[in-house]
Amino acid sequence: MRVLFLFLLAGCLTTSCNKLKDRERVKPDLLATMDEEDEFYNIFTSQTPAVSGNDGPYELGTKFKVTSLGQITQIRYYKTTGETGTHTGRIWSAGGTVLASVTFTGETASGWQTATLSTPYVTTANTVYVVTVNSNTEYGATANGLENVVTNGPLSTIVGANGVFGSTLGAFPTGTYHSTNYFRDVTFEVLPDISAPTTPDSVTITENYAYGLDLSWKPSTDNDAVTGYNVYNDTVLLASVYGTWANIYGLTPSTAYSIKVRARDAAGNLSVASTAINITSGSTSSGLRGWQIDSTNAGLRGKGIDKLTLPLYTGGRIPRGSTISMKKIVNLDVSEGNIIIDRCWIVSEASNGWPVGSTEGAVLIKDSHIEGSGGLGSYAAHPQQTPLDKDVTFLRVEVSIQGGGFSFGGASIVRNCLINNLPGDGGDPGGAGNHVDGGTRRIGTAQLNVIDNHIDVRSAGNNATGAFMIQPTYGFIDNILLRGNLFGGGGYVISAGNYTPDGGPTRYYGDHIYIDNNRFYSGPAYGYISTQGAALGGWTNNYVNNPANTGNMGTVITYP
Repeated sequence: MRVLFLFLLAGCLTTSCNKLKDRERVKPDLLATMDEEDEFYNIFTSQTPAVSGNDGPYELGTKFKVTSLGQITQIRYYKTTGETGTHTGRIWSAGGTVLASVTFTGETASGWQTATLSTPYVTTANTVYVVTVNSNTEYGATANGLENVVTNGPLSTIVGANGVFGSTLGAFPTGTYHSTNYFRDVTFEVLPDISAPTTPDSVTITENYAYGLDLSWKPSTDNDAVTGYNVYNDTVLLASVYGTWANIYGLTPSTAYSIKVRARDAAGNLSVASTAINITSGSTSSGLRGWQIDSTNAGLRGKGIDKLTLPLYTGGRIPRGSTISMKKIVNLDVSEGNIIIDRCWIVSEASNGWPVGSTEGAVLIKDSHIEGSGGLGSYAAHPQQTPLDKDVTFLRVEVSIQGGGFSFGGASIVRNCLINNLPGDGGDPGGAGNHVDGGTRRIGTAQLNVIDNHIDVRSAGNNATGAFMIQPTYGFIDNILLRGNLFGGGGYVISAGNYTPDGGPTRYYGDHIYIDNNRFYSGPAYGYISTQGAALGGWTNNYVNNPANTGNMGTVITYP
């Protein structure tokens, strides 16, 4: 192609990706069927070719991806002055099958030319297509114009081997050169999604205890994408979740429930409910309390697994929707979301908070061991729910050799976990002044349930060490339930305080914080509970731990 030499001298034009608003780009006959809710997009908007070539003829094309439900209504190409002859536009599959075609009529001398398909081609979400239009004597081009992704709404170009050409007209082009943009384009119409996902299958109750139950199911499918699931007691919504599991808490003990699950998609369509599972929730004595949790029933040791025998996971970022089992994972990356980590040894090399959350979906870590890479950790080195908008669950996890147990600001559950042997912030692990929290919330108002855990950080020192810290360092916090735990702290065991940063203003915690039926190791340096702000929502049935008594109930601890 003789024009390719010119590409070495021509720069790429600055591009922009704006939603197609000016209806002049759409044929009048299509406009007649539109209303204000319709959405139409082109791949390219303000871009025009940098140079033109006069060799050929060629079949020229663009690879692109569609991310939402819709249909291709038109094919477009940019015509340079001097181009003549008949032009045919084609839509191809990524493998080279013709899916739709149209011959252009009524063309102008130059600029964007548009041909409307006789029947719109309905696309599949998250699928790659190729649009081509032949050239005869002239064509426009911009070298490296497709080197980076071009995105406009649900349309985006593919990076790598894009800007395709071929010397046989009407044949699938496969040649590429310098990611050249030949300005072949489509008009895409977003369609309303009215199709519901398939019904969740194989719903299974994995644990039933006094105030809750755990369940899982096989994923549903959808014509676009499943975005989450709703769990019901018959028709009453219990929880909305993002993964293929749910940890329901807040049930009434010894009560009949009819559990059903429905899948949902981005358009709000709900599947038919799964077959009901009729179950009676556990009695108040069922399940393990925090004072019964130790290395025989939490973490890898609770499953009889020697962490040193686990093979190293080498896959890097864990793919969305995956379950990773029986691996050693160094520097866990669950940012893809909807991920289950099961019976794994998770080693963090971070010196500060490291993320266990995702904007893309929920994360469940169960029956695993989380620890630092060795030696003393800094105070901030701990699993941290970042970002906050999807659920995180720790179930029967052991956490050790970290600067802290966990810091969760979003919707989350920590249950039946063993958190101990946390070295804190420098110095002698047994010395005074080592600041380490077994658990903490420093921002967020989504419900945090810390249930039936053994959290003991006494080994890190006694001056500024707490089993659970409630401090609105980064913003208002609320909606915390601490129930059924065994807590051990060196200074205050539980501390709740407002926070005033340099320059203010003061940040506060709310009054929906409940501390109920917990046990506390005796002998903290300062006390069992410290509040420096509003009164808590509730302080009930909390006792000094005494294994000699029923329910480990020693001396009752009164609210200060």
